[in-house]
Amino acid sequence: MSPVPDFVVAIREKIGSDHPLWLPGVTAVIRRADEVLLVRRSDNGRWTPVTGIVDPGEEPAVAAAREALEETGVRVRVDRLASTSVHAEVVHANGDRAAYLDLTFACTWLEGEAHVAEDESVDVRWWPLDDLPPMAETMLRRIEAAASGEREARFVAPPGQHESEPAPVLSPEAPVLGVDSCPGGWVGVVLDTTRRASVFVAADIAGLVALVRETQPVSVVAVDIPMGLPDSTGRLADAEARKQLVGKSSSLFSTPVRAALEAESYAAAREANLAATGGRTSVSAQAYALREKVLQVDAWVRSGPGVEVVEVHPELSFARLAGAPVLASKKDPGGVRARRDALAAHGIVAPPWFRGAGFGEDDLLDACAAAWSAVRHSLGASESFPATPEVFSDGIPAAIWV
Repeated sequence: MSPVPDFVVAIREKIGSDHPLWLPGVTAVIRRADEVLLVRRSDNGRWTPVTGIVDPGEEPAVAAAREALEETGVRVRVDRLASTSVHAEVVHANGDRAAYLDLTFACTWLEGEAHVAEDESVDVRWWPLDDLPPMAETMLRRIEAAASGEREARFVAPPGQHESEPAPVLSPEAPVLGVDSCPGGWVGVVLDTTRRASVFVAADIAGLVALVRETQPVSVVAVDIPMGLPDSTGRLADAEARKQLVGKSSSLFSTPVRAALEAESYAAAREANLAATGGRTSVSAQAYALREKVLQVDAWVRSGPGVEVVEVHPELSFARLAGAPVLASKKDPGGVRARRDALAAHGIVAPPWFRGAGFGEDDLLDACAAAWSAVRHSLGASESFPATPEVFSDGIPAAIWV
């Protein structure tokens, strides 16, 4: 059998020998007790483990077992992938140039007397692991990886990877609830102590929390709605949280004064806000559109709900989850995927969404982000904007937590 695979010969006939080929290769480190099987190559006289090229369409582990049988006559069990590495370019005796992606497998001898079975080697021998012959450093590293007993394969990590660690995955000590407004009223996501997510929907906030508390003793409720309504100024909570959302600040609107939210029409609300702020600010249509939801939560919080309630903003939560503001729209597929990935990186698998549920997928993911901030708050790991909440005439601390 030719030591050069037929498919490589065919490629060489088309491109010549001076063009370097990029080829997948395998190394089979075959152990028997405290010995390792090595072959002495016929082309350079060096001792190495069994090596070979993966045939087109062949599984690498299958290639490792095949090469062991073809080169040494032994049958092996392929136990695990021990390491991956790139072998520097090689110029073979016939002038062919090639570079190899090596996959090293830890293998165990099963049967067969080792012998020279092909002309690629001139000797085959079992060597004690603690008394190996002179070998290339590359091969010694492959043997070490295979003999290490490590479960994970060794690999060369990207530059700078070890300079940062992933954010810790937090689990609440008691269930928490994240809430977002939706067309059907309110959608809530409960995260239990294992971070398992459950979805609840109700027409009003009090009904939602009561429904949840029938089965889940939630310790914190995080709601995406302004709480602590100003009397004659804007809120520091809105201004300071907006600074954290570079490129996404428009997603956080300014909270109108209480008199504007209590006005029965948008025109009246504009007038009320201008009057209260000395003509400095009016009211956006988006802010006034949430009037009923804001007043509903305001009445509920002031009634004494019997559970700790904090205000959150999902885009701020997602910015912390992802490490930067998520600029893609939450209604676009790319934005949905980015938000699900950000949650998953922190151990939260967002529930599936289906049409007709009474809430959008963006509402569901916002509730998940709110629940994550609720987890942080329950563990004393959250931060607020501003650092010291403001208090207006309603007595409700005004701050956005994340």
